[in-house]
Amino acid sequence: MGKRLAWITHPVTMIVAVHVAWTAALVYWILFFVDRYRQTRYLAERAGAGSQDLLTWAPFVVGIVLMGMIFAGTVTLTLMLAKQAIINRQMSDFLSYVSHELRTPLTSISLSLETLRDHELSEAQRRAFIDAMLEDTGRLTRQIGGILQASRLKRGRQPLRKEMILLDGFVKSFVANSKEVVERRGHRLEVGHLDFCAVLGDREALRTVLENLVRNAERYSPSGTPIVVSLEGKGKWARLSVQDQGIGIPKKELKRIFGLFYRTDEGRKRSRRGSGLGLYIVKGIVSLHHGTVKAHSEGPGRGARFDVLLPQVACEGERGNEDSVGRG
Repeated sequence: MGKRLAWITHPVTMIVAVHVAWTAALVYWILFFVDRYRQTRYLAERAGAGSQDLLTWAPFVVGIVLMGMIFAGTVTLTLMLAKQAIINRQMSDFLSYVSHELRTPLTSISLSLETLRDHELSEAQRRAFIDAMLEDTGRLTRQIGGILQASRLKRGRQPLRKEMILLDGFVKSFVANSKEVVERRGHRLEVGHLDFCAVLGDREALRTVLENLVRNAERYSPSGTPIVVSLEGKGKWARLSVQDQGIGIPKKELKRIFGLFYRTDEGRKRSRRGSGLGLYIVKGIVSLHHGTVKAHSEGPGRGARFDVLLPQVACEGERGNEDSVGRG
């Protein structure tokens, strides 16, 4: 019962209640003023006296302005508090996720070390334990790296080393290097349509963009389905796309999913948990390249496509460019 009534003592509820009371009092005062003004004017006309309308209506106008200010302030404060409450909840979810993601590999490493210390193992067994610890260490490194990168982007301190990048070769190289890892996780990584495009960008940062988009597609797609990376020249823009055949995204969330710590609705959360940092990092890096990123989906169950638009310096239409593979 206490939890059901907890909303009554919530700060947002109390602030709204206070401002509703102030607004109601002001409305009552205005109605009272208008009624008295009509009575006074009626009596003045019967007595043959004049009335100074400008001076008389001044308090009414001031009252209207004050009521508007109170209403605007109430709405602004309520929206700010509601937004902060959402951020606090998302931060709590993020801390819970990170605690779990950091604790799991640390526990695994600790158990492996204890086993190596306390038992006589064959060389093959020792190598297996060492490989497992290296994999857990890599997992920890990626998690911590993502947190640090999100922090740098938040503070606007993400350095970039820009150079000319031939994106068609960059995509081919990325897919070739990532295909085996993605397949081990149960998906197929494929190259789609490729135009010959070049951009000025940071190679490692753009690789992080593709990695995060592919991992996001894996997280929300059934095992065995393809993830397609494609590239298209669109006027002065190069459009880099990652398409999946996953659970899709509700239209109301297409613009919100790039927010810090944001994760989609409960149906999407139940599929597999995430930190809420990946797409935020993608948007931050793309923005530093003076580009934009957008999500497209026809709705739940109909897959999703993420388009990264980057300003290009060259595009000659679809063309095989074998030399660019080495440069990617």
